[in-house]
Amino acid sequence: MPAENTARPARRGVEKRQAILDAAAEVFGTQGYERASIDAIAAAANVSKPTIYSHFGTKEQLFRASIGESAAQLNAESMTAILALDVSAGHWRDGLHRLATALVVCQRSPCARSLQRQIHAEITRDPHVFESVRARATEPILEALAGRLAMLGNAGFLRLSDPRLAARQFLALIAAELPDRTRLGTTEVDDDELAAAAAAGVDTFLRAFAAP
Repeated sequence: MPAENTARPARRGVEKRQAILDAAAEVFGTQGYERASIDAIAAAANVSKPTIYSHFGTKEQLFRASIGESAAQLNAESMTAILALDVSAGHWRDGLHRLATALVVCQRSPCARSLQRQIHAEITRDPHVFESVRARATEPILEALAGRLAMLGNAGFLRLSDPRLAARQFLALIAAELPDRTRLGTTEVDDDELAAAAAAGVDTFLRAFAAP
């Protein structure tokens, strides 16, 4: 069989799988796990129920895959910002501030907050939800940031014994003021306030890690 003919069914399978994930994200996001039905997801994806089960097996597995995919998509902008960090002399400090602001803005997007609510709502029922998000989104972001911070350490700008730990602390510090400023995520704040919150975190990070 020609390669083109064998590639078409595989491509259609990938497209159907993505359509199911997109529909699942919308249905789970608006209805929650318990109320969401495979019927509704199948209708939104324009596929049959057996097609969903053939791709994902169960509603539980579909939810995990949907959460992981949504987290990966939402973190794409964060990854771009991390990889764009300017680590050159004279620019790295401003680069860290720009990066922190970009990461905080990504965390406060409506889609990101919807995803966070779903994770918090379902993690007790299904601890594997956390693992799915960590594998698809958290770990890649952490590894990329640790790599950029290690470059700053190698250049003598930062004092780092553990770049991965420093990356965790950077992410924690730039988001530390958000719960209070947003009233636990229930109040919108403007970009200037987000930037101020991120800047406070960067300043604390630099006091701890900047080389003298």
